[in-house]
Amino acid sequence: MPRRRLSALVAVLALAGAAPVLLPAPPASAAACSGYPAWVAGRSYAAGDIVRYTDGRAYIAEHANPGYDPTISTWYWEPYACDAGSQAPVGNFVVTEAQFNQMFPNRNSFYTYSGLTAALSAYPGFAGTGSDTTRKQEAAAFLANVSHETGGLVHVVEQNSANYPHYCDWSRPYGCPAGQAAYYGRGPIQLSWNFNYKAAGTPSASIC
Repeated sequence: MPRRRLSALVAVLALAGAAPVLLPAPPASAAACSGYPAWVAGRSYAAGDIVRYTDGRAYIAEHANPGYDPTISTWYWEPYACDAGSQAPVGNFVVTEAQFNQMFPNRNSFYTYSGLTAALSAYPGFAGTGSDTTRKQEAAAFLANVSHETGGLVHVVEQNSANYPHYCDWSRPYGCPAGQAAYYGRGPIQLSWNFNYKAAGTPSASIC
């Protein structure tokens, strides 16, 4: 089975009741968040350093940085699973950080759990209403789709550059102001076409 389809299947099965098989609990020996040094603004950190933030959660440096705030500079820092508290879902999201990490073990550092939950905070109704099963199914459908579009959250932009010039519909009244080949797939849902970029930038508009 192709890796992309396998990743999508893992996402669906994990949220459809197969968690005990696909998503084993972290080992009991996992360190407690309280055991890591407190993060200090302005202190230099190397890739791999683990710190405890002011909210009690731990973060690991994905890249060396001069003490950037882990909750703001998410390209440099990644939430780090330690004690049981860090394994809980953020807010009301049904997918835990541990589950996200297992679903996308080879993901690009561009895609982070903290970035996902931060984006979801703008859409509280997503995977946040209805029964527990309904919420899990909605989250599973979304994660399976982005996994399929990005090869398991590996690619940030569309890989076939030959397609780039084909996503411009000049029949639209606004045309393609950014250029003929500027509307290729980007991000986790691989947003493409000039009219979808237009819709994405217009409040309350829908994307085709």
